[in-house]
Amino acid sequence: MSKRRKILGILAISALVAGVSISGTMAYLTDRKEVTNNFTVGKVEIEGSEPDWDPDGDGEPGGIAEHVVPTQSWAKNPQIRNVGENPAYVFIEVRVPMADVVYTNSQGIRQNNGEPAHIELFEFDSESATTQTLSDGVGISEQNSEWTQIKKEELDGNMVYTFCYNSVLDPESTTSPLFDRITFANVVEGQIDGQNLAVDVRFHAIQVVDTVSEAGTPEAAKEAFNLYLNQNQTLAETETGAP
Repeated sequence: MSKRRKILGILAISALVAGVSISGTMAYLTDRKEVTNNFTVGKVEIEGSEPDWDPDGDGEPGGIAEHVVPTQSWAKNPQIRNVGENPAYVFIEVRVPMADVVYTNSQGIRQNNGEPAHIELFEFDSESATTQTLSDGVGISEQNSEWTQIKKEELDGNMVYTFCYNSVLDPESTTSPLFDRITFANVVEGQIDGQNLAVDVRFHAIQVVDTVSEAGTPEAAKEAFNLYLNQNQTLAETETGAP
């Protein structure tokens, strides 16, 4: 079952701005108001990182995991730093590749009656969690407790997870990691050999001011995220002429 495979650790950063449409990761926000009604310009800006992702073993973050074998595990800890001037809700989106494959448990017994199953090819977990993949061949991904899952859907051959941080992220602050490790499923050889598999991690931020009525909770973050999605759905329909 040990065939050559590769996975890519991919990072993407964006700022989702509720009520403002501009390019890049900046949003115009009211930072200070004086009696003359002058306004300063605030900024929503984030940096995403995975400081422990080092599949090359060279002591530097980033890189590609090569010659991947079933149930192999790596440290991978996506997190966000607020480098802007305003507090923000922050979100991480994780795209886990899926495939119809035959897989086995730790005793080498083929699961699903030996038939291909539509599974996620990687499981992510906290460092302290028992990795289910090691025993069952495929696992259920779980995030750390400081994050809340707000969306999960299959899209374009990936299971797409969206998580919000449970607290407002103040300027110069960094979140705890969304998770700490990923593990490759116990896939029987000869099915996806030689393929490049990407676990795509994307980072997002939305301004706190004037987005929701009650800030600082996962529910408020989810409300802000939905407002952003609704706003951009309306914009897309207007641009395409959709009803």
